[in-house]
Amino acid sequence: MVSADTPGVAIQLSRGVVVASIQVDLDDDVMARFREDLLGRLRQTGAPAVILDVSGLETLDATEFVTLRQLITMARLMGAETVIAGLRPGVVSALITAGAEVDGVRAALDIDAAFAELEPDEPGTPGPGAAVAEEAADAADADTAEPPA
Repeated sequence: MVSADTPGVAIQLSRGVVVASIQVDLDDDVMARFREDLLGRLRQTGAPAVILDVSGLETLDATEFVTLRQLITMARLMGAETVIAGLRPGVVSALITAGAEVDGVRAALDIDAAFAELEPDEPGTPGPGAAVAEEAADAADADTAEPPA
């Protein structure tokens, strides 16, 4: 059980995507709480994607990266694809030098690029926020909607 004094990671829903902004050192207790919080939020929202914003981390060692990869696998098992955003050049260099397994990890320079990475490749294909956008459209006044072309 994780202590209530353990710092947490800010997790919010934005544009139908769960965004976790990691601003604290990732020790074992923080990772355990983060895992519980993130997977709980995925279950609660049913979001199809996660962005892990690590731009607030000065360092990320190979062990912490392995733990993040495990979390990415857990999110995938819950039906959510994941993009890591904001890796600093020094962190990337250190991970590669340490031999961290990076194959298959989706990454983006920043949160905006991560959202773009999650957008559908083909027009007409729903992206991660499609369900949220659809609900918002349903709530709009039907008289103001234009008929489909």
